[in-house]
Amino acid sequence: MKSIARLSVDIDKATDRIIQKIIEAQRKTAELAHEDVINNFHSNTGEYVSSIKVSDTKVEKGKISTMVYTNLKSEDGYYIGRMIENGTGIYALEEHIGHTATFFASGYKFWYVPVKSVKRAIGEKIIINGKEFYVAKAQPAQPHFKPALEKNKIVYKKNIKKAIKEALK
Repeated sequence: MKSIARLSVDIDKATDRIIQKIIEAQRKTAELAHEDVINNFHSNTGEYVSSIKVSDTKVEKGKISTMVYTNLKSEDGYYIGRMIENGTGIYALEEHIGHTATFFASGYKFWYVPVKSVKRAIGEKIIINGKEFYVAKAQPAQPHFKPALEKNKIVYKKNIKKAIKEALK
């Protein structure tokens, strides 16, 4: 019969193995989700796609976390991934003129982006009060993160169950 001290050591070792296996399972699932995020997007090349990363797996305060993310921002500081994932809606995310007759005549279907604030043309160019603007239409949502997350929730649960079983062998 094992002593209580020996059982305690065995439990600690088993717990450490379980945690390590869960970390590995989470990392593996995050890498699969990363592939799916890229595959769900309409292009698999370019600056935006190459900005999509998998973070290091961290264990802090009893929580294991791994992120699939992009921190790519527009020149004005907007997170590009959020705009692509969720769309810009009819009011968009860029600041607009909002008080001109042209704006009201547009029926809020357009917003105006200062030409100097973007790297490339994004629509028809107009001049308002002597300043150049692009007339930009709202962009529809192009979800690629959310579908990858949903797809991999089941995979994650299976990977965790498998990890625990392997750790207890």
